[in-house]
Amino acid sequence: MEKKYFPFTEDVTTGIAALGEIKIIERIRAAFDKISPPAPRGIGDDCAVLPALPESFPAKIAGTPKRLVTTDSVIFSKHFDESVSPEDTGKKLIRRNVSDIAAMGGVPADAVLALVMSGDVSAAWLERFLRGVAEACAEYHVELSGGDVASAPAAQFFSATLALTGFSENPLLRTGAREGDFLYVTGTLGGSILKKHFDFCPRIAEGRFLAALTEGTVRACIDVTDGLLKDHATLLPAGTHAEFDFDAIPVSDDARTLGGNLIRRAFCDGEDYELLIAVAGTQTDFFEKSWRENFPKTRISRIAKIVSGTENPELSRRLADARAYEHFVSTKVNLDA
Repeated sequence: MEKKYFPFTEDVTTGIAALGEIKIIERIRAAFDKISPPAPRGIGDDCAVLPALPESFPAKIAGTPKRLVTTDSVIFSKHFDESVSPEDTGKKLIRRNVSDIAAMGGVPADAVLALVMSGDVSAAWLERFLRGVAEACAEYHVELSGGDVASAPAAQFFSATLALTGFSENPLLRTGAREGDFLYVTGTLGGSILKKHFDFCPRIAEGRFLAALTEGTVRACIDVTDGLLKDHATLLPAGTHAEFDFDAIPVSDDARTLGGNLIRRAFCDGEDYELLIAVAGTQTDFFEKSWRENFPKTRISRIAKIVSGTENPELSRRLADARAYEHFVSTKVNLDA
């Protein structure tokens, strides 16, 4: 029988309401002891006081780096459910933020964490969640510098939001692709619901490599979270579309296990956390050779060419009525067609 990790409790003595705000913060402080520096840089003041560049920064940064800032959340019943352990939920929160930094060729640095919880959140579940956050922060050299705790207005509610900073000498943007460029994607796509949506490795090293390539090689980059169908369009310049080689789409083993329309799964399942890269058409041989030399174990697939015209009849035919994830919009897709 599959183990369940329900975040809430019906026993008022084991919920966080029995602890109160001060004791909750004490437990948070204890859980983050090894990844949170002393105040005023860490927990203790109204704001964290951060240096221009962390003393313990793990990567060599040349010149004048640019600071990156991103924020993302995990919300119960939206980004995770009782099938995901509290530790894995905490790690997902860190990893999905780190993935945004990686997609811009950066390295993560400092973070602040905001928790909004109902009083029936289990204190034991919360401590395990914090443990997962701490372990992932340590793995990716993220220092937690404080945050906020607030009570939710309704029962059975849990939301954690992380604001993460990072640094990059040459940030990769979503804009910059041109007609004639090619789209590449790392890893495989689809079927993330089986495990990958919480058990993935942000492509930090790969992002750093892309940002350091000869200027003009990599035009744009994004991490695939809402699905290839939606995310690829973000990279396209006006008046163009992507002419896909559907045989080259790297479908994951998990997508094959789930079955159904595999192309739809690869384009629409989302939460793949792979890098989608626009490479100059004149630099593909150099790019592929450099990739193989630096990442022989990381799959890279050339999946499309950016061509003129906004009509994409083949994509429309293969993915008729399909829709990738979009907040506030119904996104149900019949994947058994």
